[in-house]
Amino acid sequence: MPASISEVISACDDHDMTVGQLSQIILRDQGLTANILKLANSAFYGHARRVTTATEAVVLLGFSAIKSLAISSHTARLLNRALPGYGMASGALWEHSLAVAFTARRIAVDVHLAPVEEAFVAGLLHDIGKVVLATHLEQAFEEIGATARGRGVPFHHVEAEVLGFDHAELGARVAAQWSFPAELEEAIRCHHDPARATLKPMLAHVVHLADVACMMLGIGLGTDGLAYEAHPETLVALGVDQAAIVRLLDEIGPLVTADAAGWGA
Repeated sequence: MPASISEVISACDDHDMTVGQLSQIILRDQGLTANILKLANSAFYGHARRVTTATEAVVLLGFSAIKSLAISSHTARLLNRALPGYGMASGALWEHSLAVAFTARRIAVDVHLAPVEEAFVAGLLHDIGKVVLATHLEQAFEEIGATARGRGVPFHHVEAEVLGFDHAELGARVAAQWSFPAELEEAIRCHHDPARATLKPMLAHVVHLADVACMMLGIGLGTDGLAYEAHPETLVALGVDQAAIVRLLDEIGPLVTADAAGWGA
């Protein structure tokens, strides 16, 4: 992770840090400043007036949200590339990941899961393992893709059969390499099978539901997106039913549509 991003993350975790000090740290990196302001003005945050300075962003959003947006700024560069093996054009994975991040944050608020920014980061990084696989195991995707399409199953099932691991496991290893908390690492690992989570199961269920909801909205479907569905265990764990999912889709759909054009990394 770049030094400028690590510095912002450390500053956000420093209880003695002031708004002015954090703002100055952000301003040292022009690209980071621009990305934080772009995301701070997302419809998901719903501010009545436009955020135009780093100081305003820190005051209005708080340190935890700024930390999430700094991580977003870094991962945008990784997630914005095309992943032909997954049937995703350039920018599709970034758009999906950011939509899942905001949706997971929204669900976390609804189910009183704190801290909500942890749900944002887990949602943002849930598919980062796809980037690693697509980059380093391009040859394997012919077999994986053909098998997944032939059987009508999600890619991660076939990834595990062919490779012995899937993109969720690889994504969890990335989170561990970046020294993120074990609960966040687990949520990434279990986002397709949240019933496996033991450290913080609710977080895994939130990310899973956010992922499925964004697939239902057609955001980042890729080749296998239509093969996903919400686990019954998730609906029970979060205390939601099909009607609640429909309401969630009605709420986040317009927000995602409003923001999508400005999400390009």
